[in-house]
Amino acid sequence: AGVGGLRQQYCGELQAFEEKQLVSLDPIKQFSAWLAEAIKCPAIGEANAMCFATCTSDGKPSARMVLLKGFGQEGFRFFTNYESRKGKELDTNPFASLVFYWEPLHRQVRIEGSVQTVSRNEIGRPHV
Repeated sequence: AGVGGLRQQYCGELQAFEEKQLVSLDPIKQFSAWLAEAIKCPAIGEANAMCFATCTSDGKPSARMVLLKGFGQEGFRFFTNYESRKGKELDTNPFASLVFYWEPLHRQVRIEGSVQTVSRNEIGRPHV
């Protein structure tokens, strides 16, 4: 199907990202600032929605949308069902990636890392 023509033209240097635009060199503080912007943007329905990608033990990728429940220096938290496909994949291959895509802001954030189970007191389920 003719989707090639859907590509949006950007304004070159006017929309180019430069390090001087960062609020902080601390990635968690920077993420917090960008998430706050995304939450305030009326064109973004769920600023905490993220693509969560895992792989099976033999390397087959799988991605789905989940909601961020919290974050901090210790990681990014989300809920999952341990018996789900993603729960089983994390059990055999405890690495994942997250992508937040905030199209109206022309911004995306990629996060990669190991996944650990946290206690129910720490919002109950695995986090990256």
